[in-house]
Amino acid sequence: MTSNLVPLIKKAKAGDESAMEVLYESFKPLLVSNAADSSKKFNQDCYQELSLQFILAVQAFDLEKYLGE
Repeated sequence: MTSNLVPLIKKAKAGDESAMEVLYESFKPLLVSNAADSSKKFNQDCYQELSLQFILAVQAFDLEKYLGE
């Protein structure tokens, strides 16, 4: 995973699709692991919803609050 996500988040929030893709690919293993049910069966619908929520979370993330600015 990228060590400093702040520059990527700034770019992604500004509409840089490649930055969002890098962020998404960095967190994809986490999304995949959380899209499995208790029997470890992959749930595609859950994965799609997690992916959407990830993108929305990046867009809504308050960098100023996080950085204490």
